[in-house]
Amino acid sequence: MGGDFGPSVTVPAALRALQAHDDLSLILVGDEPQINALLSGASATLQQRLEILHTSVCVEDDCKPESVLRKSKESSMFLSVNLVKEARADACVSAGNTGALLLAGRHLLKTIPGISKPAIIANIPLYEDQRQAYILDVGANVTSPASQLHEFAIMGSILAATVDSIANPRVALLNVGHEEHKGTTQIREAAKLLEQTSSINFVGYIEGNEIFSNKADVVVCDGFAGNVTIKTSAGVVKVLERLLKAQADKGLFSWLMTLAAAPMLRRLRKQIDPVQFNGASVLGLQGIIVKSHGHAQVQAFYYAIEQAFKEVTDCVPQLISARMNELNMNQGN
Repeated sequence: MGGDFGPSVTVPAALRALQAHDDLSLILVGDEPQINALLSGASATLQQRLEILHTSVCVEDDCKPESVLRKSKESSMFLSVNLVKEARADACVSAGNTGALLLAGRHLLKTIPGISKPAIIANIPLYEDQRQAYILDVGANVTSPASQLHEFAIMGSILAATVDSIANPRVALLNVGHEEHKGTTQIREAAKLLEQTSSINFVGYIEGNEIFSNKADVVVCDGFAGNVTIKTSAGVVKVLERLLKAQADKGLFSWLMTLAAAPMLRRLRKQIDPVQFNGASVLGLQGIIVKSHGHAQVQAFYYAIEQAFKEVTDCVPQLISARMNELNMNQGN
């Protein structure tokens, strides 16, 4: 129940998710009095599918990640991940400290055999309406060797194929150019590994200005490049909004032009709105964790719950595990 706004965001988002899915039940982990106060207006039918696990302990954003294992085992974050470990919950959704969430996930859920480290995968909008792509890693691993980039490609391809029903997803490596000699040693070695993996539809390198152009369904990179990319993209959306508002404020003519363009601008806003892409999945664990932005409002946190619901429905960890077993068997033959 963390993040910048705590239960005031997560509880209304949970109620919205329950309204959207009749077969969904939720466990709210956090301060019970605060949660109950926000549930007072909810129907008895919805509340029947809610359970509260009380704790007043939380992991602050400025806490060192390792503190979640040393002195925060009663925190809402640790308890939420532990519910997945104990099979009392199918997924964990959190807006709390990213580093602590990753550490708790690796400690409690363990990585899938064949996966060395988990990766955080995020959605990005494409130029075409109602289309999205995935980018990973966006922050779990600052640097990654070629073998890890190869693992990321496998996991991202599986998520795109299952959750988004994309046949033979196109996988690209984020690089500084298209030529074979461009990029770091890790990227060039990862490209060779992907070219040798028949189950991956590897389409080569992709540059930063192309990731929104529908040239790939999955963009693979290390966590440093991915985190910079995803945050820069969100910043560009805010700049566009401010520029449009500034133009509308310049006078009557500008205001009338903006008013005439309002339907188009609303469609554009809907397509690139970062809110609908909230919910970055931690792939590679033997359980499902979805990380929400810490500053997410109700609608954004709702989308994070939706992402978790989709992954549970599609059995994403099991599919990744099966694919890794298949690759390991092929390498052994």
